[in-house]
Parts: sequence; structure tokens; C-alpha cells
Amino acid sequence: MRFDTLSLSASALLLLSSQFSKAYILPPNAVPAPGLVARQESLAPAVNSTFITCLKPLGAKVLQRNTSGFEKNRYAFDLRYTYNPEVVVMAASAADVQVAVKCAKASNIPVAPRSGGHSFEGYSIGGQDGSLVLDLTGLSSVTVTGSGSSAQAKVGSGIRLGPLYLALFNKGGWTLNAGTCPSVGVGGHTLGGGFGLLSRKHGLLIDSLLEIEVVNAEGNLVTASATQNQDLFYALRGAGGGSYGVVTSFTFRPIKPAAKATSFTYDWPLSQISTVMKAYVDFQATASRDIGVELNVAPDGLMMYGIFQGTKSEQAAAMAPFLKATGKPASSDIREGRHIDGQLRFAYIYNDPKDINALGLTGNYKPGDSRYTKGKSLVYPSALKPSTINLLKKWGAKKPSGGTANYIIIDLWGGAVKDHSADETAFIHRNAHTVFEFVSEWDENPDVKPGKPDCAACLKWMNDMYAEFLVDFKANYGTVRGYQNYIDKEIPNWQDAYYGSAITRLKQIKKAVDPGNVFRFPQSIPLQ
Repeated sequence: MRFDTLSLSASALLLLSSQFSKAYILPPNAVPAPGLVARQESLAPAVNSTFITCLKPLGAKVLQRNTSGFEKNRYAFDLRYTYNPEVVVMAASAADVQVAVKCAKASNIPVAPRSGGHSFEGYSIGGQDGSLVLDLTGLSSVTVTGSGSSAQAKVGSGIRLGPLYLALFNKGGWTLNAGTCPSVGVGGHTLGGGFGLLSRKHGLLIDSLLEIEVVNAEGNLVTASATQNQDLFYALRGAGGGSYGVVTSFTFRPIKPAAKATSFTYDWPLSQISTVMKAYVDFQATASRDIGVELNVAPDGLMMYGIFQGTKSEQAAAMAPFLKATGKPASSDIREGRHIDGQLRFAYIYNDPKDINALGLTGNYKPGDSRYTKGKSLVYPSALKPSTINLLKKWGAKKPSGGTANYIIIDLWGGAVKDHSADETAFIHRNAHTVFEFVSEWDENPDVKPGKPDCAACLKWMNDMYAEFLVDFKANYGTVRGYQNYIDKEIPNWQDAYYGSAITRLKQIKKAVDPGNVFRFPQSIPLQ
């Protein structure tokens, strides 16, 4: 399969589109079909009039139930979830966030910050009825100061990765070590760790963080950094997604990518998975840090894709040991250009695949993904065993009836991710060898409405498969670990799976900065 859409078959196009589905924007006209009652929605209590009165200084930024503005902005990425917020506030400044948080605290209403809105469990709209959804897309400024190693990029917490990459490029050729999906918000992505195709060279996105501005439970705007509010800075880097406050801006150390970068894809039939996965596993120990790579396992086959920081000839030399082990792929597509060209390529934007301005997600941008999805994850601490590879072969070949796509993405970690100790931040998965993301999707219509029934066969595929992977994981790798950016409320012992021994300190910090539990959702850091 190739990323040149003109050469894709219908099935290949569908697979590739689904591969990046967790990253696209909900169309503003997505409202329930008439007469359709979503399964998660309950009869909401009467709106708290005291709360609404408190929010009056925000004027038209406050969207109340049963209004067109509320319905247009009520839903997030995964249309399975139709929780009914108390209100949606379209914040345009940190001051707006402060007002909203103070009002929510006074009325005991949980606060749900929303940057890109891509929570697999609907936590971007509260994960429950009656939350205050604080939409942060109005906080999208990007400024770069300084030069060289002293450069700093201050970024509004509501900007999405595509527009962020474009803005940084236009301000001096900068970038960040973040993910591929263009409509994922920088907020949740960063606060959960932030893995991407530059992570083997530059670490996680939290490793580039210099400073965070956050509205705390008192409604005060505070700064967290290595020298200010250090405990909060620790917690926000890995466990900060909605548990400790509302982040309004990040200050990063931006990255100058190589002058030439080479993006690439290699494809194999699923029948070759044992050989390819063995080579992939062995490659992790010796691969150049200039290689950022992922591998997609799906019924249509295997696809390895990534970006190399260097020329095409240098990429060929770096990949030679891996390709010698796998044998010649069924197809390949190697392109030398700028790093931002590779970012655009793997953002998978239809409207103009050659114009980097498409990363701005403006105009006729259409995501083309299902927006009905379920995701899970596992973090593997060591090289994969043959039994695990056999499970990939078994379940990768299955295609549930009614599904748009199902796939397993295998991220190759290591490199600079391991340069930071596990207790430096709240992110505990520093020694990860590979990270699996399991995804099932249904209904690919880009204008699909929320609240439709689940695909039972899709969820059965997910649940049955994951159960087998869990048995194998416990037998071969120890305590179950998952990546919090692929949040899953069904993962066994989620507090330990996502945060390990760090959970004790995280609860202590939570109690210190948010004793009233203003920032709460089904998997927020608890007080005890």
C-alpha cells in the first residue's frame, strides 16, 4: 500500500484512512438524528441557574443546552459518547478559563478540559453527564523566541498538531517531537506523555517541556516548571490530562529537524508476519535514533512507515540490516524532502497532499475516518516473544462484520525515550520496548451522526483479542502496563497499569492542589 492516493485500491485506502483515525476533527454540524437517543445519554437534571448566572461575564462563549451552539460543540471525536454537559464554554483566554473554573467549583460541577477531544472514552466531554466542558480551541497562539538551543515556543493548549507544525515551520523551520495525527490537540497529547516519530531521537513531548501555565482548582493561573510548583510540574508530565487543572499554555524547547528528511513505507502480506516481526523486534536494539517508525498490522497486510532524519541514501543504509532480515517487501515508497513533508504525508490529508498549508486544517478539509471507535493498549517492556507474534498473526487476520477497519499499531520505542528516569516525571513507561495500540472502528461516513448503536462484532473482536493478549502478557512480561494516551476504562487495575508506583505520589499531589476534586472524571487521579 502506498500513500499516493491515486494508486490506492479501495480496501487499501480504507485501511490507511483508518490507521490515523484517532486524529481527526468532528464536523461542526454533527448532531443526533431526529428521534435517536444515544445509549450513554441519560435524562439530564435541570440546569443549575446559580452556575449559569455565575458564568454571565463570559457572554456568548457560554453554550447552554437545547441551543444550536451547544449541539454543534457538544460532541468530541468518538461519536459513541453522547454525554450531556451542563454547559460548554468556548474559552478564548486564560481569564475565561479562570472564571469558568471558579463557577464550577462554587456549584460543585466537574470540569472537563477539551483540547482536541480525542479521548477513546469520551472524557473530553466529561465521561459523565453534567460536566462543564471547557473547549480550549480558542487558545491556539504560537510564538517562538530566541534562537538555537535557547529558542522557546509558547503554545496555546487548544491548538491541534497539524496547525502547530505548520506554525512552527513558518516561524523559522521549527518542529516538535509529537505525534502524526493532525487534529489531535496538543493538550491531552502532551499531558499523557506524547510519543511520535521523533521520540527515538528527541524523547517524548513532555521531555521538551520547559514551563506550563495552568488554572488550578482555586481559579488561579499558576506556572509549573523545574523551579516553580515542581510537584505539579511532575504530575502534569504524564498524568495531567484533566486531573490537576486546566492547562492554558505550554512552553517547549522546539526542534530543528534535519535539512533533509526521508519518509518511507514498506508493505508485506500478513503471511510474512513472523519474519517481519522478528526483524522488527531485533531492529529496536540497534536502530539509529534518526529513525522514527511504526508498524501497522491489519487484515490487508503489514505496513511499516516512518521518517528518517537524513537523505534517501542515508536512510537506505540505516534500514539495510532490517530489510536484509525481512527480505524484499512487496512494495515500498521512499521520499526525500523536508521533515514537514513527511509530517504532511502521514497526516493523511486528502484536500492537497502536496501543500504543507493543508496542515492548517482549513478550507475543505475532510477527515474521512469513522469516528466510531474503541481503543486499547499494552506497553511491552522487552522484546516480543513468539507467542505474542503468533497472536498478532491470528487476530490481525480477522475482520469483524460491520467494521470499517480493525488494526494493531506497534510503535517502536527506545532511544531517547529511555534517557530520562522513570521517576523524573509521572510517565513510568521509559523502558518500553514496543507499545501496542489496538483499534476497532465502524461507520466511515465523514458526516456520520452521533449516538448510533455500537458494532457488536467489532467490540467482540476487540474484547476477545485483548483477553488473549492479556493472558500472554501476564505469562511473559509481568504486570500489565498501558499507555494513558490510549485511555481504556476496562484495562485491569488502571491506576497501576498507567502510573505504577507513581500513583502514590500523584494522589498526594492531587490532594494538595485539588482537595475538593474539582477536576474529576471516571479515570482521573483520585484523592486517595
